Amino acid sequence: MDPAEFWSLGDYSVIGDLWAQAGRDIVASLTVENKDIVDLATGTGVSAIAAARRGGRSVIGVDVTQSLLEEAAHRAETAGVKPQWVQADMHQVPLGDNCADLVISTFGLIFSAEPLEALNEAKRLVRTGGEVVFSSWSSSGMFSHIRQALAPYFPDAPAPWHEDPEDIRRLVGPQAIIREGWFTVEVNSPETFVDLMEKHSAPIILGAQSLGPRWPEARDALLSTVRRWAEPSALGTSLRASYLVTSVPVP
Repeated sequence: MDPAEFWSLGDYSVIGDLWAQAGRDIVASLTVENKDIVDLATGTGVSAIAAARRGGRSVIGVDVTQSLLEEAAHRAETAGVKPQWVQADMHQVPLGDNCADLVISTFGLIFSAEPLEALNEAKRLVRTGGEVVFSSWSSSGMFSHIRQALAPYFPDAPAPWHEDPEDIRRLVGPQAIIREGWFTVEVNSPETFVDLMEKHSAPIILGAQSLGPRWPEARDALLSTVRRWAEPSALGTSLRASYLVTSVPVP
């Protein structure tokens, strides 16, 4: 299945909103004013829109899935900003060399089957003195623990390279600057969270299909993990999610 078809499964505009705060927080932590910015695997445009609202000189959101770019454009219009949207694979971006001061990817680059290739493509876009910044799930956080709970059901899945700082540096180089952040997912209940993942998350949808009659057992493992992270909140349930932000300077 090609990436565009994969990310058309479910509804990323629903599931992506669960961790949209991370994209806004990452942009807020960077100097974006008067910079040219490319957002790879932009999805519904959360980070690109945030960068445009914070004064990016030019902002381009790149994604392989046309329906997500259409949703991103709608959200940008509502926000009163005008990023440019480009449909393309993150491994082959139709933009010139050295066209950006900053390339960001919020939980996007980590889904590449060839992460070094994707990283090198991101670096190609960045001018000397700029940086590539991407986020990934932390091994100490809920989403990593969800992966670990489901891993026995998918023994052929590759080990993640992006959950541990040392693993990240082994791939991207010792110059990587890595920090940890967190946000909260607010839902009615752990069951609501799992229902959303089951209906709208492309990896979960495909995983459930591949497991067939074993999916209810795996779903119980998923739900049990989420319940361990649940705290009461005004909405019902608060789930704290930790993530890593990696900055790769481009000399």
